[in-house]
Amino acid sequence: MTLRRIRAASALAAVVLWLSAGPLPASETRIWLLDSASDFSTGEARGVSVTGDGTLALARGLEAVSGVSAAAIYAGARGSDGALYLGTGEEGKILRVAGPKSEVAATLPEKQVTALAVGPDGAIYAGASPGGRIYRVAGGSADVYFETKAKYVWALAFDGKTLLAATGLPGEIYRISGVKKGERIYASTDAHVRSLFVDAQGRLWAGTSGSGLVLRIDRSGTVSTMYDSSKTEISSITASADGRIWVAAVSGEAAAGGGESITAPVTLPAGKPSHASGEGDEKDKPEVSVSVSSPRVAPSHPGGKGNYSSEIVAFPEDEPPRSVWTSSEELVFALEPFGARDVVAATGPNGKLYRVGAGRWSLDRTLDEKQISVLTGDAIATNGSCAVYRLSDGARKGEYVSAVKDTGRTSRFGAFRWEGDVPAGAQAEFAFRSGESQIPDPTWSSWSAWASGEAASKVAAPPGRYLQWKLRLSSNGSGKAIPSVRRVEAAYRNRNAAPDVESVSAMAPGEVLARAVSGSQNVFESQAPDEKGIFTGLEEAKAEGAPRKLIRKGYRTLTWRASDRDGDPLRYEIRVRPAGSDRWVLLRKDVRETFYAFDTTSLPDGDYVFRVAASDADANPDDPKTAERDSSPVRVDNTPPVIRRLGSGTPLRFEAADAASPIQEAEYSVDAKEWVHLEPEDGLSDSPTETYSVKLDGAARGAYVLVRVTDASRNVAVSSFTLP
Repeated sequence: MTLRRIRAASALAAVVLWLSAGPLPASETRIWLLDSASDFSTGEARGVSVTGDGTLALARGLEAVSGVSAAAIYAGARGSDGALYLGTGEEGKILRVAGPKSEVAATLPEKQVTALAVGPDGAIYAGASPGGRIYRVAGGSADVYFETKAKYVWALAFDGKTLLAATGLPGEIYRISGVKKGERIYASTDAHVRSLFVDAQGRLWAGTSGSGLVLRIDRSGTVSTMYDSSKTEISSITASADGRIWVAAVSGEAAAGGGESITAPVTLPAGKPSHASGEGDEKDKPEVSVSVSSPRVAPSHPGGKGNYSSEIVAFPEDEPPRSVWTSSEELVFALEPFGARDVVAATGPNGKLYRVGAGRWSLDRTLDEKQISVLTGDAIATNGSCAVYRLSDGARKGEYVSAVKDTGRTSRFGAFRWEGDVPAGAQAEFAFRSGESQIPDPTWSSWSAWASGEAASKVAAPPGRYLQWKLRLSSNGSGKAIPSVRRVEAAYRNRNAAPDVESVSAMAPGEVLARAVSGSQNVFESQAPDEKGIFTGLEEAKAEGAPRKLIRKGYRTLTWRASDRDGDPLRYEIRVRPAGSDRWVLLRKDVRETFYAFDTTSLPDGDYVFRVAASDADANPDDPKTAERDSSPVRVDNTPPVIRRLGSGTPLRFEAADAASPIQEAEYSVDAKEWVHLEPEDGLSDSPTETYSVKLDGAARGAYVLVRVTDASRNVAVSSFTLP
């Protein structure tokens, strides 16, 4: 009987207890949720499969085949006797795998066995490279069956009793009817024809390397281009049980087998392809140099993010082809039918098997070997680090390791919740780790101990920016006790970030900011900030809209820019000290705006420094953070300039002087008429002392002259003179 375990109640209780410990912080609790195939497929699955509907399930076990010794495994085929045959390099061996062991079935003179096919006669047919020969292997002997005259034989396929071969350098397709009896049926402008497949209707599908073309040759010999990929190579072609054709297209930089460069002279036919025997004369063929790459071997940087990209394209009958899966980090080396409508894709350089359908895909498993090169029924072979595995049932374990979660910054981790099915005789266990680097390294915490049941209701990892969890599924081997997990949630909360006061400045003397009061004029009331304070602030009724700039003599306005990464509301405290003093005096606290206007007439003239401190304590009472910034010295000057007459004759000359601020403006009025602007004698109003001349004609003799001078702090002085 299946026991359904849903960790909802315990996890929810943990979250409630956590949140009830204090007020809800602005750096709110977030949930890392994984519940779909695309979510789970970002991790690594070893013995665990991601199903198409988004469930982690214990997969069939992998049984390693012993005695596999090869530098590379290029091809595989299932023999009529049920044994698995593998083409290897660099010793040209064909291995036969039956049961848990392997043996050498044949050794070819060439270095690499790059293609295998099983004939209707039960014999194994092998394509050898370099050299382009095809061998028939039966009864322990290998005999030359056909010579293509090409450098590489990349693919073999049977159409009834007829053998079809795809070659490289040059890129051609041969039809072979018997020993040394064959003809070239197609010559590609690409240097390599890399893949072949015969569908249920007897049509031949082929993929090229160079232009990445998918070709189809019907029974009459008509060749059609079915797809022109943006990738450079068609690495594999197969069909699912429903008859749909599947194609893998790849682009990548890879080294050729044995370190051999495959940039070499390429023999291409001149003009229209002809039907010739495999032993045709090459004298009339021009020689062309091209550069291509062979993804049949391990990428030069396994596990890295090289220039690798892939797509899997589906070809429904009588419908346009459709790209159903893409990757910018992996190469697809082989496709194998799976079920009625899907395929399994073998990839590198991350050693992943994907299950791909018309409208879905999922991660099937991950192998430590970084390139999976061969899929044949229940067998998997890897390249680079060569190994062969067979799928098996029975008692087994599997692990799934999640992708690394970036929480944004150092976080505290809370409740862990999972949903799934764990039948009797099976088990699901979790472990956790965290760190501050994007890629796990020795600075991360160690994996926590495996936990199940209530013990797995909390993320057992110390605070960190990055989090990772892993799952271990196990079964007692009954074949029916298959545990699964379909939903995982991990709660975290970012550590409270300190606010940032980016700038503090003072507006011009007398300028204030005020918000408009709805339905009335701006009315200001002077109020002290506390009972014994000496500083007077501007208080107003509840306001609406953006603040307006107004003038109020004797006032200065501080403005500042501040922000909080968590979006917390901020309140501010303002302090002041005379320039040259170390003692700060509180000017105002609990300010909510980002400006504050105050009356400077309570201060002696001089320079002052203001400090604005921001706090997010309202949103984070248990972990408040503050930040502060000082202004540049702000000059307070409430003393008007002094006006002194120079001489007693005409024109009227006077001097205006101020102890703290430059003289900004001078005006005069004759007999209480309009004010007339005056320029200083040196032409610039830029000094604390300026000299002015009032030039009047003789008719103004005995007139009453008023002089008004304003300094840069908006202090005004007025004096009167009588012209002689």
